[in-house]
Amino acid sequence: MLKVETQAESSFFSSRSLEQTNDIGQQIARQLVFPSCVYLHGDMGAGKTTLTKSIIQAFGYEGAVTSPTYNLVQEYPVDQGIIYHMDLYRLEDPSEIEFLAVDDMWSERSLFLIEWPARAAGYLQKADCEIFISKASDKPQDTRDITLKLSS
Repeated sequence: MLKVETQAESSFFSSRSLEQTNDIGQQIARQLVFPSCVYLHGDMGAGKTTLTKSIIQAFGYEGAVTSPTYNLVQEYPVDQGIIYHMDLYRLEDPSEIEFLAVDDMWSERSLFLIEWPARAAGYLQKADCEIFISKASDKPQDTRDITLKLSS
């Protein structure tokens, strides 16, 4: 198990490889329920999309999981419902999110995994949990620090 530490509503992980990041994604998926909205925070290249792919696959999706950088949203049907993976980096203005009709996607069978949520501040569903991922500056180059914070 890769969980380093748990405090109240937060879990802390450290990954030194793609394999460990995939394992962490599976652990995080076990803590998520439908419906939920998850915000992913981290700098460019921190590993948000890689972690998101492992979460989606942990729910049993067997097809290719691709980054929604250019079309902003990808849908992944799974037994529990539909996972919506959103990458909002390319939004110029938060109001542009309205063109995606996110409110129409929301249901009891929806799970949103949203990268760059600050780009649509004020227009998104409130986060049920947040994931913070960063390259660890004081550790080997491939090390990522990952924090899962559940909202109360």
